[in-house]
Amino acid sequence: MPIREITVILIIVGILLFVFSFLAMTLTYNKTGSGKYSFLGNFPYELNQFKIHSKRSWIYEAMIIFSSLLLGFAIILFLINYYDRTILYFLFGVMIVALVSFNCLFFIKLSNYRLHIIFALIFYFSTFLTFVLELLLLTSNTLMIISTPIINIIIGAIGVVFMAIILVNKNYKNWAKMVKIDAQTYNRPKYNYLAILEWGSFLALLLSYIPIIVALF
Repeated sequence: MPIREITVILIIVGILLFVFSFLAMTLTYNKTGSGKYSFLGNFPYELNQFKIHSKRSWIYEAMIIFSSLLLGFAIILFLINYYDRTILYFLFGVMIVALVSFNCLFFIKLSNYRLHIIFALIFYFSTFLTFVLELLLLTSNTLMIISTPIINIIIGAIGVVFMAIILVNKNYKNWAKMVKIDAQTYNRPKYNYLAILEWGSFLALLLSYIPIIVALF
């Protein structure tokens, strides 16, 4: 099988495994009686199954790590086999940093506020930089100019505003201490800008693989 097809398959399988893992963990979370998991209000680490001692914890964590490895290996094949421009390896490095920082956010709780914010910043800006580099390096023809998700760069710029709000809002330091009032109500806002930024950056990271797939063809 040609390397091009292998690269595309790795990307698709990696993304599908991510989606399946999060759906499975969301269903497990919803069965704990702690309310419904919300991607607009809950952090990635709150999906971590180790905290509820789930028997499938290791399976889910292994799937997330394996998905990250598949996407990382796909980028290696893409750069080595199709491009000889050294600057593209910087794109590879940025995407790897984004994948690693997201995996770290899956374990670093908000109770460790400073470390959590540091990795949230690294994750956001590495994802944003990924789109900027793709726009600069992969738009060699009209098809790529159209397919490059420029709108995500605009969304990324909006994310800067979100991050500014988060950094000046000292209440986030106390969110880790906010506990359940009853089965459905938590003493914290329904919409969590920091959680939205983290999950939004993850969605943007997955979308960043679209220009790469298009570039292969």
